[in-house]
Amino acid sequence: MKSGRRFGMLRKVCAVAVASVLAAGCLTACGSSKNTGPLTLDQIKENGKLTVATEAAYEPFEYMDGDKIIGYNADLFAKICDDLGVELDYIDLPFQGILAGLEAKKYDVVGATLGVTAERAGKYTMTYPIQNGTTVFVKRKGDDSIKSIEDMSGKKVGTQTSCYNEDDTKKFNEKLKSEGKDGYAELLKYDSFPEAFAELKNGKIDLVAQNYASCAAVVMKNPDDYEIVADDLGKAEMVGTDTWVSWAVRKEDTELSDYINSEIHKFKEDGTLAELQKKWFGEAVDLPESDYIPAE
Repeated sequence: MKSGRRFGMLRKVCAVAVASVLAAGCLTACGSSKNTGPLTLDQIKENGKLTVATEAAYEPFEYMDGDKIIGYNADLFAKICDDLGVELDYIDLPFQGILAGLEAKKYDVVGATLGVTAERAGKYTMTYPIQNGTTVFVKRKGDDSIKSIEDMSGKKVGTQTSCYNEDDTKKFNEKLKSEGKDGYAELLKYDSFPEAFAELKNGKIDLVAQNYASCAAVVMKNPDDYEIVADDLGKAEMVGTDTWVSWAVRKEDTELSDYINSEIHKFKEDGTLAELQKKWFGEAVDLPESDYIPAE
């Protein structure tokens, strides 16, 4: 899901440059998996830590609070490490190159907020989903002119450029037109989602299209300003292909990926996952443990 959260073109250019510098230094500084074979749980316990790489700039999943990484993912990894009996070694890196660093065994897990794609699943083991990243629409609180996603004709819709939410939004507009409706009045693309939400609040656009989890967090923090477009039962109406968010483990490290999946399953069963979802996103959602990887 990270493709939908770059905060401006300057940040993108700088991140690439910084990633190149850090990648070289991280070969010695960050390496926690020095073995040549698969990483085992016994080796992690012997190391005394699970090394997790992320880019801590995606609230509420992972972000900096002073010099500490906090958020939904941080809480989950803290509980996983407690159960495993090791420390959490959390590394904040630019997103560009972070998966290549996993292949190079610079860390054990990529715990950034990753959209599950067929391409990624072909290279890495994508863990059970930890959130729903399917595209939804957010409107101004109390805007009765939009009662469902079928009421988009003639509306100005905003999203972030070059993210999958943009593609989903375009395809939904094409669907409306194929049904004989007028479609959007205009689709505006912004460098960042905060810009789009500011325009929505100020009445310059009517809707913002972004992933469900991020929108739920925005609404939770700004309940008087925004609401997700929902059906008659209050369930968020989603468009495009179902998109799930998870983490990446090297294909060979089956003990680790199996353990993380068992923890996610346990957290679902004992209510921990729902509790943390409510804490960070305002509500809990059902998550699959099978058929969550899209076809090619």
